[in-house]
Amino acid sequence: MAVSAGRKGRITVHTSSAPAETVAEIGSWSISGPNRETFEVSSFGDTVPRQETGMLTGQTITFDGYYDATSTAMVKLIEILGAGTPIYTSTAMKAYPCHLSLWAQDDTTLAGYGHWALTTDGSTAQDGLIYMTNMELGQSKDGVGTISFTAAVDEADLKWTTTT
Repeated sequence: MAVSAGRKGRITVHTSSAPAETVAEIGSWSISGPNRETFEVSSFGDTVPRQETGMLTGQTITFDGYYDATSTAMVKLIEILGAGTPIYTSTAMKAYPCHLSLWAQDDTTLAGYGHWALTTDGSTAQDGLIYMTNMELGQSKDGVGTISFTAAVDEADLKWTTTT
């Protein structure tokens, strides 16, 4: 069984044609979904509620940690949110920002190496987008600033990969 040590996790994003940058000071991330909508279609005389299924909703990504104004990737994610710019699938698109990766394990010598990301076949075809949808910034009297992000995955699902 391959499990991943949480301390080896990280989040990376390409904000330019330069190598991917690690979003500094992030301490946790999660992926939820996809989810299937359901609608109650019960009518008079039914003794048990009936449901119909609707559309499949995309995944949601959340990540949080300590605010670091010197993290260029963190500052860029805040700018992306404000501009409404999507995060694209891969660097093959030559459109930035792109390739947000949620690493469970970034040490290639250990079992469990890999990350979650939108994947592409290497062409310039767009397989999905990620939109930053929310950011919360907090400060407490002890002087430790916190930050959390939420993002929505559109038209695709994050997939596990062991390639960079």
